[in-house]
Amino acid sequence: MAIPTNVTETFDRVGIKQDIADVIYNISPVETPFISNAGKSNAIQTLHEWQTDALEPASANAQVEGFTYGLDTRAPTVKLQNYTQITAKAVGVTGTDQAVSNHGRGQELAYQMAKVGKELKRDIEHANINTENAKAVGSSGTARESGSIGTYYGGNIPGTSTAVLNYYKNGGTVPTGNGSTAEAGGTDVAFTEDLLKDGLKKCYETGGEPSVVLMNAGHKQTASSFNGIATNTNTIDDKRVIGAVDVYVSDFSTVTFVPDRYQNANRVDILDMSKWAIAYLRPFQTKALSDTSDATQQLMLCEWTLEARNPNASYGIFNLA
Repeated sequence: MAIPTNVTETFDRVGIKQDIADVIYNISPVETPFISNAGKSNAIQTLHEWQTDALEPASANAQVEGFTYGLDTRAPTVKLQNYTQITAKAVGVTGTDQAVSNHGRGQELAYQMAKVGKELKRDIEHANINTENAKAVGSSGTARESGSIGTYYGGNIPGTSTAVLNYYKNGGTVPTGNGSTAEAGGTDVAFTEDLLKDGLKKCYETGGEPSVVLMNAGHKQTASSFNGIATNTNTIDDKRVIGAVDVYVSDFSTVTFVPDRYQNANRVDILDMSKWAIAYLRPFQTKALSDTSDATQQLMLCEWTLEARNPNASYGIFNLA
């Protein structure tokens, strides 16, 4: 169709307003299942310590009438420890950038600091469940580091001599279970229901009451096909196809399968969440940095450590393909 002569078109215009939606779409995930479900504790030193204990195994106990009783040998409590780790990010925004109007947000500094808060939580989640990171005391110029979940599996369980009962591992190094040794080596195997059931059984035998099984997306899909899932039923009029399961009913407990984007791809954790906590020496806080330029600079930080209140209540399945 012909266009009349000298008709103004948008292609030739100057001064048309930009069409920018007043919303910023950010798909980066912010869920942190482990630290959101773990307990919260306080640390008062950079070396954070706590004690664990257990009853002696049940045994035959019948005494003769009028017996003379000797005192039992009593095992002392076990002291565990971890180091606080500083997690921080800083941002800076010029005075001009603070003054201009923006689409989708108010002042740029507030927007950036809100993002930083979410990023720090993800960093803490990653440090606890993704890396096999041993605790480190640090030094001048070297950061302290908190030992991750995987380094607290493997401690001796009362009633056994040297057996390590609360993890599965297919070869490689044997963790000491006190946060000082990171798992390494071994041959990967498939995640199976038998491995899950064995872990739940060991938790029961050692007194744990696990509620959460933390896993990555691939292992979550595998777990959805296990036979012990809670039955999925719908009315005939409901045309939904259910291909996932979140609740697993075992012989010993009912646990929830929780996918975590930051979970170590070679490990599944069967967790008694009442026995894990994040201890804060310095909770999340914002600090204004030195004002030596035409810019506002702010730091957000927290100082924290993992508190493995009693690792034997949980079970780690290592070396998973």
